[in-house]
Amino acid sequence: MLEKAKIIVQPTAETIPVMYNPTELSLNKSVVVQGEGSNIQFQRVNDDDLVVNLFFDTYDSKTDVRRYTDKIAALTQPTVGTGVRKEPPTVVFAWAGALFTGLIVRLEQKFTLFLESGVPVRAELGVTFKSVLTTQQDLAARGYYNCRQFWTVAENDRLYLVAHKTLGDASLWRLIADANNIYDPLNFPTPADIGKTLVIIDVHGESYSPPARV
Repeated sequence: MLEKAKIIVQPTAETIPVMYNPTELSLNKSVVVQGEGSNIQFQRVNDDDLVVNLFFDTYDSKTDVRRYTDKIAALTQPTVGTGVRKEPPTVVFAWAGALFTGLIVRLEQKFTLFLESGVPVRAELGVTFKSVLTTQQDLAARGYYNCRQFWTVAENDRLYLVAHKTLGDASLWRLIADANNIYDPLNFPTPADIGKTLVIIDVHGESYSPPARV
């Protein structure tokens, strides 16, 4: 049986199947750098926007095709959040597994066939998704997990502040403590620690699993 592509709405996991699978997909990445010549500095890796063309046809059943397309159009509306600030939901475009996670930032709808009553029965949708990353995915895209760093301890340093400044995540303080044999992290730094160099270890690799957020 042919697997259908689908759009999965977060956090409800509502699934919106497409009627016909797209004929092609481009999943591109861009490396962001600064500088010129021999002074180029890496900044981050970005997932480029995903643009998907979807086709819907209800001519055989003589029903309104908008019963399908309106579900996708609704994903551009700010409905997620509390209070006065809301935003469109994050969605996953999945086809044989999750391919892209992001917001729908552009929707082009073209209705190309109508019944005599004027009801549209055929539509083409151009859907543009902009990538949305988790905190850990964003850190990985900026290369935080790919390089060993060093930190000289100052008087007012705390391990969670060092973790935030070097790894971008204060919750990784225990990783720094373990790597530098700091047995009493609550009393760090002691006078003997001032001026020491901490090794901020490379947390990239299959052996490392970032701690779950609570």
